[in-house]
Amino acid sequence: MLLFSASGILYYCTTPETDNTKGLISVGICGEVNHDAVYHILEGSDLGQLIRFADGLTYNADIRKLDLNQIVLNDTIYHIPGRGYKSVAENTMLTELEKAISVQARNTALPALYPDKDFRYVSILYVGFPAVYMLINYYPDQHRVSIVHIPHSTIFFNNDYRLIDVFFTLGIKPTVRMLENRLQQRIQYYVIQDRTSFIEMVNLLDGVDLDIDQPFADAYDLRSGNYHADGFYAWEYIRFLDIKRMHRVEINNNGKASSSGIDLVRKDNFTIPASTRMHEYEIRQYRQRIVMNALRNAYAKTNPADQLAIINRIIKTFETDITGNEAISFYKDLLSSPKFSYGTLPGYYSNDATKLYYYPDIPGFKLLINKDLKRELDMKTGIEHTTY
Repeated sequence: MLLFSASGILYYCTTPETDNTKGLISVGICGEVNHDAVYHILEGSDLGQLIRFADGLTYNADIRKLDLNQIVLNDTIYHIPGRGYKSVAENTMLTELEKAISVQARNTALPALYPDKDFRYVSILYVGFPAVYMLINYYPDQHRVSIVHIPHSTIFFNNDYRLIDVFFTLGIKPTVRMLENRLQQRIQYYVIQDRTSFIEMVNLLDGVDLDIDQPFADAYDLRSGNYHADGFYAWEYIRFLDIKRMHRVEINNNGKASSSGIDLVRKDNFTIPASTRMHEYEIRQYRQRIVMNALRNAYAKTNPADQLAIINRIIKTFETDITGNEAISFYKDLLSSPKFSYGTLPGYYSNDATKLYYYPDIPGFKLLINKDLKRELDMKTGIEHTTY
C-alpha cells in the first residue's frame, strides 16, 4: 500500500493487530478520492472504511495494487493513485457503467420456475466491507438460504474495472443495478457490514468456535486447533492471508528479479505474484464458510428466549434497506436455517503478473441458481423438474 509520511514516501506492511480497544484516531487521505481530508475514525478501521469516509473514489482511481483490508494508522496520510486519464472522456468505465445501470433487470428472471405464487423468493446483495461480495437468495417459506460468493476481482465490463472498483466508485445502489443487469436477476435489498459491525455481531453471540490452522496461530501468537474466538479474531481469521508462505520476487541492485525463500514481509522491495494471490483468495473464501457455519452454531447455542433480542441487536449493526419483520425473519433464517447452501459464481481467474481478475460464467451462474430452485420445487411438489 502506498503511504505518505513526514519522512517521505514508502511502502508499508503492518503486523497483525492485537488490541481490541476502540478509540478515535486521526487519519488523512488524498489523491483519487472525492473528498480528501483528515478524518477521525475508529482505531482498527481499514483503508476501505477510510475511502468510504472520503465519499468514495473518483473514476480515475486505481486501487488494483492496494490492500483495502490494510488497517490504517494514526497520524498517517494515505494516497490513492490514479490511472492517468486526463479527461472523463478517456475513461471507458463511464460508458460501460451507463449501459449497465440504465436497463432494469427483468423481474421475470426467476418467477418462470415458480409452481405457484406462494413460492416466494428474495435476493440480497451482502457486502462484507471492503472485499466480500455475496448474493444471498432467501426462500422465506422454505426457510432456506443459498449464498453465491462473487469474487471482488470479478470483471463485468469490457475493461479492467472490477466489482470492488465499481462499489467504491459509485456506491451500493448503482452496484446493485449493475449486478442485476449483468446477472439478469432481480436484487431487492442490500446489506453492508464493515469490520466494526462484524466484530460487534460476533461478540453479541459471545464468540464463535473455530479450528484454527498453524499459519494463523503463528501470526497471532495463538495455539492451533480448537479456539473460541471473539469478534476481533473471527474477523482476522477471515481476512488473513498467509504472506510468509507466498512466493516472493526480490529486485536486486542490478534491477533483476530473483526468487527468494527469505521472509521479506518487513521489506519494501517485494511483490506477490497474482497467481499466488488467487490461491490465497480461495483459501479466504473457505475461511468465510467456516466462520459462517460457526456463527450459526453459536446462535443455536444461545438461549431460545434471548434469540429474538439478539437478532434485533444484530440488525442494528448493519447498514441495510431491509426493514421490519422481514429483516428479523431473514437474519433469523440466515443464522439458524438447516437448509443452507454456499457456492461461488462460476468463472475463472486470470492475471497479468501483478493484477488478478475473475471472469464470470453467467450461463453457469444461471444453472447454479436454477439447480437450487429445482431442489426446492422437487421437495415442494414431489415432482422432478427440469431446469435450463
